Amino acid sequence: MALDPRPVHQSFVTVGRYRYALVPVLLAAACAAAYLAQPANQQPNGGTWLGLTLGTIAAALILVLMGYGIRRRMFRAKVGNATRWLSIHVYLGLCTVIVATLHCGFEFGRNIHTLTYVLLCLVVLSGCWGEYAYLRYPALLVRVRGNTGREQLLRKVADLDLQALTLGSSLNSAVRELVVDAIRRTRIGGSLWTQLRARDESTLMLSPPFHVGFARVVNNAGQRTFIEVLARQHAAGGTPEARETLDKLLKVAGNKAVVQRQLQRDIQLQGLMQFWLYLHLPLSFGLLVAVAIHVVTVFFYR
Repeated sequence: MALDPRPVHQSFVTVGRYRYALVPVLLAAACAAAYLAQPANQQPNGGTWLGLTLGTIAAALILVLMGYGIRRRMFRAKVGNATRWLSIHVYLGLCTVIVATLHCGFEFGRNIHTLTYVLLCLVVLSGCWGEYAYLRYPALLVRVRGNTGREQLLRKVADLDLQALTLGSSLNSAVRELVVDAIRRTRIGGSLWTQLRARDESTLMLSPPFHVGFARVVNNAGQRTFIEVLARQHAAGGTPEARETLDKLLKVAGNKAVVQRQLQRDIQLQGLMQFWLYLHLPLSFGLLVAVAIHVVTVFFYR
């Protein structure tokens, strides 16, 4: 049930002027009308003839939706065809939730039937998130990267680190060690949760003469602490050559902070576009198993 990450020229939501929403909407409306037309003295539930009919329709829709994912992996369709298939997939998924809700008659409990319904809702919600991500984030990625890719950004960071080491080598030993430590403790990426938040977990060890007392590791997100220490060193005076070198080092540190932020945002957007698959696919297969158990339970253990 995975989406096609390739860009499309027309949104799957409005493709064909909502043509592919027509059948799902009519199907949902027909099911709702049949549900409302039940006799007042008949309690709606999944065991009535209508409930079983609606359940059969919902199960068939789930199989169709699963078939979309298989189709996308077996065949390489053109972008336009992929957009139309995706539009059908989206509207059928929403229709399936409506039909399944009518099938159970709004009765829920601690059983396999409710678990199946919950899994269905989770699959549809995760799919909706994936659809939103592929509509919104590719454009943001282009804006963040500009004309560069992730590998080029990483090379920029490496080049800036090399420049910082070269500049730091002409300064006193305390500043040299600070430059090396700032590079060594720079963090790009990190855990999945860190990546999704675009959090910078870079740190820096401050010790005398940059810190009074014992050495301690402090936060260096965005190279802010490193820049602040260099700025204090620059303000403290020194030889003209040292001040000029510190000026250049400050510029390099600022450039690195900008590139590092681009990388973190790039990783975040890529993660947000892909993370939903880690939920959507397992939930989809879990739903298929739950549907099978649900059907067996209904027909053989009634």
